[in-house]
Amino acid sequence: MKHLLQQFIQNSFPLTDENHPIQKEFFEFGESVEVKAGEYLIDLNEEMDFAPIVTKGVLKVTREDEEGNEIFLYYLEYGETCTIAMMYNESAVRVTAEEDTMVYKVPIAKIDEWMLRFPEWRNFVMNAYKVRFDGLLKAIDELAFKKMDERLLNYLGKLSDIKDSNELHISHSEIALNLNTSREVISRLLKQLEKIGKVTLGRNKVILK
Repeated sequence: MKHLLQQFIQNSFPLTDENHPIQKEFFEFGESVEVKAGEYLIDLNEEMDFAPIVTKGVLKVTREDEEGNEIFLYYLEYGETCTIAMMYNESAVRVTAEEDTMVYKVPIAKIDEWMLRFPEWRNFVMNAYKVRFDGLLKAIDELAFKKMDERLLNYLGKLSDIKDSNELHISHSEIALNLNTSREVISRLLKQLEKIGKVTLGRNKVILK
């Protein structure tokens, strides 16, 4: 765990060394934890006392409406943090491990303090906000301007990149949940994509061509 955190620090703050206060305080005040695939790191309405940074693996961030309908927002990959977690006392999202994932928990109490003291951390946080804002704009564009078959292919392509594999072990129901549509729509579109040679379908499996 310490090795993963040290690697993240070196990659994110390359102009610092082990004697720099930011490195010392990362080890002193934060906590590295492992989250198994499918487990929640953060649940809805949970009191927030930390912001997560992914040091290995992938987290999936989702939101739920009053009727219990869940919608996929984005993935958090290596070196990324959930900026939404920095903004609220109670979590407005659910964060789940897409695979076995290592996470560094930044204490909420330290976020603003480090922003004032360390330009390196301030730059990291501001870039994190930009990445997330750009991602949400892209998601809005997809919802507003792209047909469901385009959104489906984009989603499968993103998941393939994250998994580093063209063979995706995922059910039609799970895809439908992440794209906020019905299983029947996804099944129909996947069959159409299979007919034109874009994918090969198996039981709870999609292979991208």
